[in-house]
Amino acid sequence: MKAFRLTILAFILITATSHKTVAQTMTIDELVASWDIMTTMVVESAKLMPDDCYEFVPVEPLRNFADQLNHTTSSNLGFARIVNAGRPSFPLPDRNNPPQSKEEVIDILEKSFAHFRAGLASLSEEDLDDMMDWGPQSNRRQIPRLRAIMIVISHLQREHGKTMMYLRLNGITPAPAGSFAG
Repeated sequence: MKAFRLTILAFILITATSHKTVAQTMTIDELVASWDIMTTMVVESAKLMPDDCYEFVPVEPLRNFADQLNHTTSSNLGFARIVNAGRPSFPLPDRNNPPQSKEEVIDILEKSFAHFRAGLASLSEEDLDDMMDWGPQSNRRQIPRLRAIMIVISHLQREHGKTMMYLRLNGITPAPAGSFAG
């Protein structure tokens, strides 16, 4: 009888652990809705900073506020390849002389978010499983597109956290924070 119980227990353990676990994935619509939430969060915060504070540097060697937002813009445009967004239809800023005025910074920031969003919205659910190159040349690896998108979103949230500190150091309450649509 003991051998029979051990056989049954072994069968149950083997059966339970042999099935592939399927993780729930995010849909394209959920990713786009989340991107829209984060777009609003970043752009509205950028609009709250007065024009004359776009030159503000909290401490050396940090970027000024304009360049903090320019970094977000560059990241959005650089990472747009993972959503097959293609080349932007608008002129790119000069990397050696990025915009510094509030109006120009916000204009290109909004365009970068819209460009990434268009690529994201054009994906199919199946595209999220595609494997893609990720990482520096010295450590290039393949990861699923969904994971790459999640890394981009994580980067965006970290950079916005920095932006929020610039605002708070100037006595400005940032736009409400948000992340994933639920």
